[in-house]
Amino acid sequence: MKRVGFLGCGKIGRAMLGRVQETGHEVAFVQDMFYKERADFPVVKAVDPAVLTRVDLIVECATADALRENFDAMITAADMLIFSLTAFSDEDFLQHAKVKAAECGHRMYFPHGAILGLDGISDARKILSGASIETVKSPKSLGLELPERKVVYEGSTRGACRAFPRNVNIHAAVALAGIGFDRTVSRIVADPAVSTNDHVISIEGEGIHFTICVSSFTTGGVTGVYTPVSACGSLDRMLDNRGEYCFV
Repeated sequence: MKRVGFLGCGKIGRAMLGRVQETGHEVAFVQDMFYKERADFPVVKAVDPAVLTRVDLIVECATADALRENFDAMITAADMLIFSLTAFSDEDFLQHAKVKAAECGHRMYFPHGAILGLDGISDARKILSGASIETVKSPKSLGLELPERKVVYEGSTRGACRAFPRNVNIHAAVALAGIGFDRTVSRIVADPAVSTNDHVISIEGEGIHFTICVSSFTTGGVTGVYTPVSACGSLDRMLDNRGEYCFV
């Protein structure tokens, strides 16, 4: 049995919390100022050293700001499964995180979230020459009010992460897996006619070209239906709830 803590517990976090409990593991704590449900585990609003003394894995599914604020204390305590990947578009923070994790002897794990194919992108990193990702979402999910379809951002993924830090974690994931935040190109389209989150990833390299298209209905906010499902799959692999076989 492993003890799992949570930094943030919204739609994705609640799905994973339930998965921890139903697979016989233990919730060590939840750090979330908005978590109001009755619980048989500690619920804290800020970093509490007492809850970090005995934890095997910490799942971060809060915000990029919350990750930066709490990272040092949490990576010191345990391995981390990190969803707010836009935080790493800050190169200074990315390098700090790598050094701190190494010093503590813990690892950072990055989930594939709402998209597919990060393993292939990472494996091909040395031979890649280009990477781009286009996302189409409703204006509301992007925090915008627009009457018609509009390209709201086109440029480096680093810039996209700064402009839409809560909406483009998958763009950050592609950049981290592949050729980096400056060379990866992001395009974000707001379309009031859509009820899905649509993503198209294009990868080019020495002898290869592939395109990945993913469409997921929204759950009413920034999260698509598929993301909590994939998050639980990532958690299962980390907790070794993998069934008879797994893909590597």
